[in-house]
Amino acid sequence: MTTQNLQQAEPAYISYQDSEYIRQIAFDVADKSGLHRGTPGHKRSTDLARTLLTECHRLCRPLALATMRRAPVAEMKADLTLLRQHLDIGTCTLPANISLRFEARFWTEPRKQ
Repeated sequence: MTTQNLQQAEPAYISYQDSEYIRQIAFDVADKSGLHRGTPGHKRSTDLARTLLTECHRLCRPLALATMRRAPVAEMKADLTLLRQHLDIGTCTLPANISLRFEARFWTEPRKQ
C-alpha cells in the first residue's frame, strides 16, 4: 500500500484536544530536557516531537494522549525515543515488535463529551 493510498484511507485530521495534548507533551519534554524556549534547539525538539506524535496517532497507532500528558516526562521521552528510532514516516509504520507505553490499546481514557 502506498503512502498516498494510506493517507486516503485514514482520516486526515486530529481533534483540537488531541492536537493540544500533543503540543503540551512536546513542550514539556523540550522544557524538561534543559532546552530554553525561543532557542533553535527547543524549536527543533518540539517540532520533531509534534510530528512524530501526530503521525503515529493519526496514521499508525492511536495513542492515549491524555494519559501521556499526565505521565512523568521520562515516560513521555521513552515513547518519543522509540518513535524517533523506529517510526517510518514515509509508510507510517512501526515494526510489530515495538510496543509504545502509551498506545491507546493499553489504556482506557475518559470518553470525550
